[in-house]
Amino acid sequence: MKKLSSVASVLVLSVGIAIAPAASAHAATDRSGAERLSIPNSSACKAGRTVMQGMVAGPGGQLYIVFTKAAGAEPVLSRWLRDGSTWDGASWVCAGAPTSIPTLGHGNDLAYNPNYLGQGPALIATQGSQSAFPSDKVTIVRLNVDGSFGATGEVRLPIGNISGLCYSATAAGGAGKYAARRLGSLWTHPGAGALTSGWTLVKSNLTSHDNRSDQGIDCSENYIWNTKSINTSTPATGWNWVYQYNWSGGDVESDIGIPGNNLTDEIEDVTHVGSEFFVGINRNDGLADSVKVLIE
Repeated sequence: MKKLSSVASVLVLSVGIAIAPAASAHAATDRSGAERLSIPNSSACKAGRTVMQGMVAGPGGQLYIVFTKAAGAEPVLSRWLRDGSTWDGASWVCAGAPTSIPTLGHGNDLAYNPNYLGQGPALIATQGSQSAFPSDKVTIVRLNVDGSFGATGEVRLPIGNISGLCYSATAAGGAGKYAARRLGSLWTHPGAGALTSGWTLVKSNLTSHDNRSDQGIDCSENYIWNTKSINTSTPATGWNWVYQYNWSGGDVESDIGIPGNNLTDEIEDVTHVGSEFFVGINRNDGLADSVKVLIE
């Protein structure tokens, strides 16, 4: 997809109470909540990049975000540390200049695994983004004890080009599990095995929406969240959407709406810390990217 310029928005979703399945219907209200992080283009954690891409919460509530230039060029991986015990507008602070990692590619989505292949914590980044930037590769970024970046590697997935990837350590009774989205299809993978095999197609017709582009996904013990963003072919009054599924790909809640603000705010990814979900929004017009909560 052709990226809009930069701005991030985060959303929070409470999952402590089971959500009853709901019929697909366009949201009538703004589901984006309080801002947890504002990232201007001048931020040292962006290193001159203006396009927000993948985002995930890691150890201790640290936040990791990929920023690029237009069309996913020159990606950098940034790290944000928790500031204080409460969630507020200064929930994270930049941990210093980001790290240039060319193999992140488009960096459309990030997943966090606390013990990747039994060798310690790692981030896993999709290199592709939907059909415009196809790739069946993911970049493995090992994390040091303090959460900083270590060695990197690369894995080619047998399921083909993907644009969304997540991992839940609590899924499958605590055994852990991955989910990956390939356009309208959802795949899962047992958490302990290598990513080069063992994938299962669980659904090939995920809920969609007109004129929307695939972005990041997130998963928890029982659910998977899929984000769809506005793009340059979306009507100016269009919204971003989040869809909630169970691990079999069944709809739980459809069309959770995040306004596009006249094509200014483009949803990029969703992640969670405990029961709170956050969504990253990339923005146009030189406005600061933002992380906000998703109102359930």
